[in-house]
Amino acid sequence: MVKRRFLVRSVWLLGLAAPAATLLAYGCESETQYDDLCAWVSDPGNCYVKYFEDVQARCGAVNQPRPGVFAARDKLDNCFLSEGGIVTFEPPIDLTVPLEESEEPLKFTMVNADSTPCGTITFKAKYDFTVDIVGDPVVDGGVPEPEDVTGGKFSMEGGKDFDTVLVTCPQNPVSFKFDRLQITKCQQFEELLPHAEIDFNPGGVGQTGLIRARIFYPPLDPDYTACKDGSGQCPSGNVVTYFECAIPAAPPPCENGEKDGAETDIDCGGGFCTTRCGDGQMCLTDGDCVSNVCDVVEGLKVCIGPG
Repeated sequence: MVKRRFLVRSVWLLGLAAPAATLLAYGCESETQYDDLCAWVSDPGNCYVKYFEDVQARCGAVNQPRPGVFAARDKLDNCFLSEGGIVTFEPPIDLTVPLEESEEPLKFTMVNADSTPCGTITFKAKYDFTVDIVGDPVVDGGVPEPEDVTGGKFSMEGGKDFDTVLVTCPQNPVSFKFDRLQITKCQQFEELLPHAEIDFNPGGVGQTGLIRARIFYPPLDPDYTACKDGSGQCPSGNVVTYFECAIPAAPPPCENGEKDGAETDIDCGGGFCTTRCGDGQMCLTDGDCVSNVCDVVEGLKVCIGPG
């Protein structure tokens, strides 16, 4: 008997309507040949489970926060973790550009407290990311211990723009091509699909901001029996938080080092700031100046006198 392998053909772009996926028997014309997503995600021994069994909380914290803080609001390149270690942002966060509008992928390099590299994360979208964890060193000619972390790079690519995703595991290595729309046939497993999330709040005046990176992994030693036959729910996966970095709040007007609002010069004058302007700073009225003297010098009104 000739075995028949089912193929799926679909096209889907962000913002466009998606035609229903068409199942085709092996041998028929097909634009793309897909692996079985439902069979893979419901396999308790799939390579994503094996990857998490290996790396677990390396570089992160499982089901709990991992706090840190940036040195200043205008210096958002390095986050200093409370437990020790640094997360470097490439490129640095630009608070004037919403993350979802950034054309560049976000890359985070994680360094241990002893300055050794721990790993990197590259994020494009929920279903388009890579995580690369540094394994434990093995002496030349030596044999890794059972508890040693092998590490390596796991990736899910393509999900930012399409529903065709390529999943690559470091073991062997092995790759799979999936149509993510297939998850509608096994929706109980949807939360166990590999995915990453970046939570971002820029904060503002008097309000601390936050950026957090999390990757959602499957449960360890999962038993999917009840989940598959409909008699119960799927076991919860593991959420690894790699960082949760506080962005210092923006200073209020008259303290932000800029000339804005009604200020006549930087952080002074205009009747808005309690601080008056000193000698040589711009003014409009005498009341803007410490000296109470605002006069025209070379065509411009400036404060004159001590202050």
